Parts: sequence; structure tokens; C-alpha cells
Amino acid sequence: MDRRTPNEDSAPMPAAGPTERSAPLRGDAGFVRMYAALRRRIALLDHPPGALLSENKLAAEFGVSRTPIRKVLHALEFDGLVEIAPGVGTIVTPLDLRYLKQVYALRLKLIDLIGELPLAALSDPDAAILDGLRQRTAALQDAEPDPKALAEVYLDFHATVLRVIANRPLREISDRYFVQTSRMWLQLLPEMDWRSEVGTILEELTDVTQALRDRDAARVAEVRRTHFRRVLQRMNAVLAGDDLVGGVLPREGVVAPT
Repeated sequence: MDRRTPNEDSAPMPAAGPTERSAPLRGDAGFVRMYAALRRRIALLDHPPGALLSENKLAAEFGVSRTPIRKVLHALEFDGLVEIAPGVGTIVTPLDLRYLKQVYALRLKLIDLIGELPLAALSDPDAAILDGLRQRTAALQDAEPDPKALAEVYLDFHATVLRVIANRPLREISDRYFVQTSRMWLQLLPEMDWRSEVGTILEELTDVTQALRDRDAARVAEVRRTHFRRVLQRMNAVLAGDDLVGGVLPREGVVAPT
């Protein structure tokens, strides 16, 4: 069975929106929309680790048969976001800390590659998206904590940066592993300092946007690497000072290393 990712050349992760259920979805475009919608829900913990996904309910929601739903679920299994267990069904994967240790190490290397390979020019629409994301982030700074809203901003930021990475294989692998680890950050976010998290994301958005305008791949990588290491440190602090990728505290939906 062909389990290649369904990303097109632009490799975006579209936001699930009002059109998500507006009409029965058919063909490749319908597959990409269903895939993107379910992937985003998993990334935002709308379908949390351990949740059982019903083929029948999803088929009814999207107005399709179970066959295209199965195709989407197999693609999500390829991404490491669900497990298809015969006789049980499709289960959203738990956060396996032993595995995430390797993913975090790989993501750091991928960030280095972003700095070594050419970037496409930042389009006017994507520049406008980044400006809007900075405004949304700034508005969150003094608001009541809303972890999902901040996570949505960061997912959209990630998708926009992906579109500027000219190397398609790098886009695809970066996207796959970003979504796997972003779930851990969102799960810990309610226990982290809200203003600090919003402020650091606003800083990253601002600095990366300028680097993209300058088409400075090395600067993009430098900023993202710095912020990636800092978020790991902040997550470690929440986890009782233990190394995130070492002996951490077990929590719901998380498989601790043994």
C-alpha cells in the first residue's frame, strides 16, 4: 500500500474552517482537505492521545463513504499520529517520550538544513499572513490564557514558513515531525507561564518574518534553533526539572520511558 504523504508542492497544513463540512468531499482535493482537517485536530488535541476515531462518524461528517476515510487514516498512521489496530479501530497515538527524544534531536538537525538550503521568496500573501499572526499573538499576551488559540497561531506560522522552504523533501519531513512534537508542547502549555510563552512566540514570529523578507536562510535557522532549544528548556522546567527526553514524569496520554 502506498502511504506517501499527501502534501502537494506547497506542503501547507490548511486550517480547518467553515468550509470543512460544507459539501461532500470527493477526489484528491477532498482527500487533502479531510487529511488536513483531521491532522490539525490531532495537533490541537481536539482528538487527544488515546482517542478512538470512528470511521462511520467521520464518513458521515465529511459526507463520504468509509473508503476515503480509511485512506486518510492510513496517511495519518504513516505520520505517526494514529495507530490502526485490527479489531479495535483507529487510535490517536500516545506521546511516547522515548520516541520523542529521537524526534527532537532530528528536528534540530532539520533546522540546520533549513539554514543550508535556499529559500523561496516570501510572497505578499504569506507576508500578510505573518503580519496577521503577529497581531493575533500580541492580542493574546494580555488576554486570559487560551492555549489552543496560541497553538493555532503557531501551527499557521509553521505552515507559512514551510511554504518558503524550497526543498520539498525537507518541507515534508519537517512538517511530519513538527506535528508529532507540537502535541507535547500544547499538553504542557497550561502549566507554563502564559505571558512568557506568548512573548517568546511573538519574538520568534517577528525575527523569522524579517529573515524571510531578507531571504536569509541562515538567520531563519538561527532564530528557529534558538527558540526551539528555549522551548525545550521551558518544558523541562514544567516536568520537574527533568530532561524532557529522559526520565520525565508520566502524565495522561504520555508513555514514559522505562
